[in-house]
Amino acid sequence: MNFRKLLLLPLLAAALILTPASGYTPGVSAQQKERSAQSKKPTQFHFVCPMHEDVKSESPGKCPKCKMDLVRKRVPKLPDER
Repeated sequence: MNFRKLLLLPLLAAALILTPASGYTPGVSAQQKERSAQSKKPTQFHFVCPMHEDVKSESPGKCPKCKMDLVRKRVPKLPDER
């Protein structure tokens, strides 16, 4: 009988800790809202040579100067494109 009483308290505590609170929803920060709004817009990329930043292309390929593979880089957004 004492054995059951000793186990009851830790089991109840574990059950309360491990069960999620119903109705609890974490708040969404402004930064997360902004990211979700931005993720709906298509992200634009161009391909740039790692050695020669002036070599850019719309599609993957090789740099004409050093023959290295072009790497994908995000096109910077202008401030008025929000």
